[in-house]
Formats: sequence, structure tokens, C-alpha cells
Amino acid sequence: MRHPIDAAIMFTALWVLASMALDILTPKELTAIMIGEAIAPAVLLAALLYVLRYPLVDFTIMFATLWLVATMSIELISPTQLSPLMIIAAFVPAGLIGSWLHFWPRIRKVAVERSEAAETPPGQLGTKPP
Repeated sequence: MRHPIDAAIMFTALWVLASMALDILTPKELTAIMIGEAIAPAVLLAALLYVLRYPLVDFTIMFATLWLVATMSIELISPTQLSPLMIIAAFVPAGLIGSWLHFWPRIRKVAVERSEAAETPPGQLGTKPP
């Protein structure tokens, strides 16, 4: 079972790290404290979903959506125009998860086919009888 205190510590560290990383990408008028306040609801909801043990696919989709909403809220509170790098930072998680969901079944199918082809029955060394 996932302990709530472990999840709280982990997501607090991720929240502070994300706030400081986004502070580098944003103008000086937008401080790490303002960014932290903007992304806090998304991080809290992601921590709750993690503790409630949502399935991995559902969790990753919801996390990407929450991240996109958090970057939109940063855009709303920003006093100046944000860097174009923020657009990339907003859409990279969604793009990675979309690609993973699109290509994972194919990769898994190829891996299963290769493992089935590599298996040889005991005592036959992979040859067929005449």
C-alpha cells in the first residue's frame, strides 16, 4: 500500500522542483512563489490520484491534463508574455503520453511475437521433423 506521507513528501519535492524549473523559463516578473501557487492544485490532485492507486494509463492521462491546465493558469497570472519554451513545456507531457499510448500496443505485440518465436520445445533444438 502506498503510504500517504510518502506520497506527500514525493509530490511536495516534485512541486518545488517544477516551480523552480518553470521559474527559469518564465520572465523575472513571475516568481517561483507565484508559479508554485498556480500549479499547487494540479499537484495536489495528482498526489490524490496517486494515493488512490489509479491505473497507470489513467493516471498518466490525468497528469498530462493537469499539467496543461497548470501551465494555462501560469499564463493567466503572468504579467508579461511568456517564452515560447513554455508552449513546449506545456505540451511535451501530453505528446509523450499520447505517443506512448499510440505505440505501446504495437511494441508489446512485436515483443510477444519475438519471445514466442525464440522459444523452442525441449529436446528439439528448433528443428522440424521430416
